[in-house]
Amino acid sequence: MKKKKTRFRFLGKLIDEKTEISVVVDRGVVVDLVKKDKPNRSGEEETIVFAPLMLDAQVNGGFGVSIQDENLDEERLVYLSRKFFSLGVAKWIPTVVTAPSEKIRVICEKISSAIISNSEVSKHIPGIHLEGPWISPVDGPRGAHPKEYVKRPSLEDWHKYKKASRGKIIYVTLAPEVDKNLTFSKHLLSEGVILSIGHHQAGIDILEKAIEWGINMFTHIGNGIANLIHRHENPIWFALGNDKVSFSLIADGFHLPKYLMKTIAKAKREENVFLVSDSTQFLGMKPGIYKEFENEVELLPSGKLCLKGTPYLAGSASSLLDCFNVWYNISEWSLRSCAKSCSIVPTKLLGVKFVPYRLRLGYFANFVVLNKRLKNGVPTFTPMAVFYEGGCNVLEDAT
Repeated sequence: MKKKKTRFRFLGKLIDEKTEISVVVDRGVVVDLVKKDKPNRSGEEETIVFAPLMLDAQVNGGFGVSIQDENLDEERLVYLSRKFFSLGVAKWIPTVVTAPSEKIRVICEKISSAIISNSEVSKHIPGIHLEGPWISPVDGPRGAHPKEYVKRPSLEDWHKYKKASRGKIIYVTLAPEVDKNLTFSKHLLSEGVILSIGHHQAGIDILEKAIEWGINMFTHIGNGIANLIHRHENPIWFALGNDKVSFSLIADGFHLPKYLMKTIAKAKREENVFLVSDSTQFLGMKPGIYKEFENEVELLPSGKLCLKGTPYLAGSASSLLDCFNVWYNISEWSLRSCAKSCSIVPTKLLGVKFVPYRLRLGYFANFVVLNKRLKNGVPTFTPMAVFYEGGCNVLEDAT
């Protein structure tokens, strides 16, 4: 049997820096780190870069596994964690969406049980994102969430889900207008839960009141709102113009038009924007027609996932790395800033304990080695190797 290689050497650059460095990792530890004397030649861009590991804060599934499946178990969560890890995602947050109350409870219990009992799961999954059921029941803002299971906020339901999750619900997406006087929201905030506004049709007055109380985040900005909105007084302009507001966005190239993403990149501070994939079980699957719940969905060769025979989106089939590449090519942000939007920014905003980047001699390597290539004439980063706290996935050995 061939002995598994444990020692790897890479020659590349730190993000947005010119000087090359040689890095040797052995059994997950940085054992050699040498800066080269000769700087990069003028005008030559990075090809191999050492970048932060990523955190995907909104995942509905991938590679044939759905988080909404009541058969979800420890084995499937390990499988997903390994698949995401190979794409540079070291941490990810499963999203539990609007469903029958008992189903939400069961799925929360399954995820939290796996986190507690399995060290590999706990290493990669810090907690749960609850998206619904306390959202707008109105067509449009509700999105793909089933109307029959949308509910008004209930502390009884909340405590049921909190108990099932063993306190591992990190953040909750809700519609503030369905929470009278924000009573429910204030209670969750008092328990240290982060609240995010999404799938809503709240007016500016309600949004201002929500921000005043500390609900200063929006879930996937530009999606989960009415199709027709006021030209000035709408949640997109509100979020763009308020420096207290942070938000996630799905930068897969399908959920938001390029010009809106470019506007967001120019209008918001980098520390207030983070990318999410919002991936479904169809991530990693071949183009074709599939069944989801009671609908037929079509995954197109472009990567767009829509209801069969319509232009309407049926979720995302993109990874966070895909979103990173789209954002890099549209936003005009530096490579470092784009990387932060997938790592440091969501880590801080959501309070997740995570060291996304560490390249120090004698320490566990915490970084992803990215290779920049042209794909159909577009700069695209692909992972060569991923290292995190002793674990590694080397897809393309540099030496």
